[in-house]
Amino acid sequence: MLPKLTAIAAISLLGLGSLQADQQTAPEEVDLPNLITLALQRDFQIRIVGLDKDIAEQGVKQARGYWDPAVRASHSNGSLGGGGGASSSFNSQEGEVTSASIATNISTGGRITLDAAAGRFENNFGRQDTYAANAGLALYQPLLRNFGSNSYSFIKVAKRNLEQSEQAFKLQAIATVTNAITLYNQTALRKGSLQVAEQSRELTQQLVEDTLKRAELGTVEARGVEVAETRLSQREANVVLARRLYLDSLNELKRFVSNEALALVNWQIDIGAMPAPEAWSGNLSEDFEYALLNRPDYLQAKLEIEKAIIDAKTAENATLPSLDLNARAFRTNFGDSFTSSYKGLSSAETDLFLGVTFSRPLLNRSAGARKASALIFRERTHLVEKQLKQSIAIQLDNAARRISSEAQSRELARQGREFAERSLEAEERKLKLGQSTTYFVLEAQEDLTRAQVRELDAIANYNIAVARYHQVKGSTLAEQGIQL
Repeated sequence: MLPKLTAIAAISLLGLGSLQADQQTAPEEVDLPNLITLALQRDFQIRIVGLDKDIAEQGVKQARGYWDPAVRASHSNGSLGGGGGASSSFNSQEGEVTSASIATNISTGGRITLDAAAGRFENNFGRQDTYAANAGLALYQPLLRNFGSNSYSFIKVAKRNLEQSEQAFKLQAIATVTNAITLYNQTALRKGSLQVAEQSRELTQQLVEDTLKRAELGTVEARGVEVAETRLSQREANVVLARRLYLDSLNELKRFVSNEALALVNWQIDIGAMPAPEAWSGNLSEDFEYALLNRPDYLQAKLEIEKAIIDAKTAENATLPSLDLNARAFRTNFGDSFTSSYKGLSSAETDLFLGVTFSRPLLNRSAGARKASALIFRERTHLVEKQLKQSIAIQLDNAARRISSEAQSRELARQGREFAERSLEAEERKLKLGQSTTYFVLEAQEDLTRAQVRELDAIANYNIAVARYHQVKGSTLAEQGIQL
C-alpha cells in the first residue's frame, strides 16, 4: 500500500511564495509522497494555472464593481442651467452652482440617484442675489430590455469563469500527481533494472572465479573460462547502460520538481524502492457516477452549459424593445442665503417628474442574430457534455481492462521469475556435481535477469495503470489524501 499524503498540499501561488520552494534543500532520497509534494509546489504548469485562477478571481471582483455606488460632485460658475440632475432645476442665468450626487445600480436593472444642489444667481438692476437649494431622488428603470438580472448577467458569467478556473486548477493538480506517480515508477524501474544488472554481474564474477579454480584443478576446459569472462564483460556493459538510463530518468524527475536550470544538474538525489502494487477493485457503474460528480473537466462542461444558458437568456432579452421609466421626485426652495434656502427644503412642495422612453430598431437584425448564435452555442455545449460523458464511460472501461491485463502480466512475471530462480539453482547444483557446464549456468543467469526486469516492468505498469484509472475517475487527489 502506498503511503498517503496526510498534509494539505499548499498549491496556491501565495502558498508557493511563503514556502520558498526554490530555496528548499532537497532530500537525499525522495519517496513517492515527497515527489508528489515537491511536484505540486514547484511544477511550472500548475503554477501557471494557479495564476489563471487568480486572474479569474480578479474578474469576479471587477464584475461586482457594478454594484459599487458612484459619487459625483461639481461646481459651475458663469452662465448656468441645464445639464441634468439637481442643477438642471435652475433656469439659465449668471451665478454659481455646486452639486453632488450618489448613484447605485439596483437588482431590477435600474439605477437610483440621490442628488442635491445649491446655487447663487445674480439679479439685474442692483437687486440682492437669489439663493436656491434643490434635492431630489431619481429612478431609471428598464421595463423590457435589460430588465432585472439581464443587465448584470456578466457577473454570473464571471462567477462561472472562476469556478471553471478552480476546476482547471484541480485538473492540473490531478495531472501533476498522476505524472509524478508515473515518473516515479518509471525511475524506480530504471533503478531496479540497474540493481538487477549489478546482481547479474556479481553472479557472473563469482562464476568466473569458480570456473578459474576448476580450470586450475583441470575439472573444466579453458573454453569455459573464456565464455564466462566474455559474459562478464557483456554484463559490465549492461551495468553501464542501466546506470546511464537510471541517471537520465533521475534528471527527468529532477526537472519535474525543480525550478532551477543548471543548478538541478548538481542536485544529488536518489529514490526509494518500487511501490508495492495495491489491490484494486472497481465498479464501472459506481465509478462512472463518481466521475460525473468529481471529474474537473466534466464539471467544467456543466459550467459551460450554465454560461451558455445565461448568455442565451441575455441575448433573447436583447431582442425586446427598450421601454425605460424615468422618474424624479425633488424639492426646490429659494432664499436670501444658502442657509435659508436649504432650511426651507423641509417645508417645500415636492415636485414629481415621470417619463417613459420607447425605442426599437426597425429590423433588429443584430440582436436577432446574436440570439440565434447564443441558442446554437447552448445546444453545442449540451452536445459536448454528452460526448464527454460517453468518453468517460469508455475511458473507465479501458482503464479497468488495462489494470486487469497488467495484473495478469504481473502475476505471470512473478511466476516466471520464480521459475528462473529455481532453474538457476538447479543448474548451479548440477555444475557442482559435474552434470552441467558454465555455459548453461550463464544462460540460466541471463534468464533470471530478464525475468526480474520483466517483473519490475509489470509492477511499474500495474501501478501506472491504477494511477491512470484514478485520473479517469477523478479520484486521484482523494486517493492520495490531498486537499486543495
